[in-house]
Amino acid sequence: MKLYFVRHGLTKINQAACFNGGQSDSSLTMDGKKAALSLGKQLQQVKFANCYSSPQKRALTTAELVMSQNKVTPATTPIIVPQLREMNLGEWDGTPISQHQHEAAFNDYFQHPARFPAEKIGAESYVALVRRGQLGLKKILFANQRQLRTTNLLIVSHGLLLTALIKSLQNVALDDFRRDGLVPTASVTIVQTFDGKKFETLEWGVSGD
Repeated sequence: MKLYFVRHGLTKINQAACFNGGQSDSSLTMDGKKAALSLGKQLQQVKFANCYSSPQKRALTTAELVMSQNKVTPATTPIIVPQLREMNLGEWDGTPISQHQHEAAFNDYFQHPARFPAEKIGAESYVALVRRGQLGLKKILFANQRQLRTTNLLIVSHGLLLTALIKSLQNVALDDFRRDGLVPTASVTIVQTFDGKKFETLEWGVSGD
């Protein structure tokens, strides 16, 4: 099985340099939509057994745009998986990133995920994020367990959720999750598994440009 993990396209909140978490539901920009369509063209010859998406609008729109370009997959409606929602950033969600750079939690959020004091701002911890992402993936794999060796699945979500989930599949330490940055917007990361237990990353953050 190949898992095609796609991060949504650029949003208005991304463009405004604000925190874009689980409580924000910004629309894609025109450039974000174009990038999603471009990624869809890149994947147009990949036959997907199913398409899964976060319930947030930016992810759903991206899933629909990517699938609209596919030439070998029958028309399908994305299946909503609540666990694919972006990390809840509490008080920071939707606010300018620069507004919080002097807060004690700011550096840990970006540089030391393992000690990020999420409770201080009413946010979700990275540990909880990983647990939730893994639960969502487990549900997806279970639904496709009869095709573990042969099928392709499209999974559309968000930068933090996908980065944390994929890094956990690679057995990367929690504090190193963000060391190489998040998966880029409107990009695909391809992960392969034959048993739902061992995972191999084949491509990381490939855009449609």
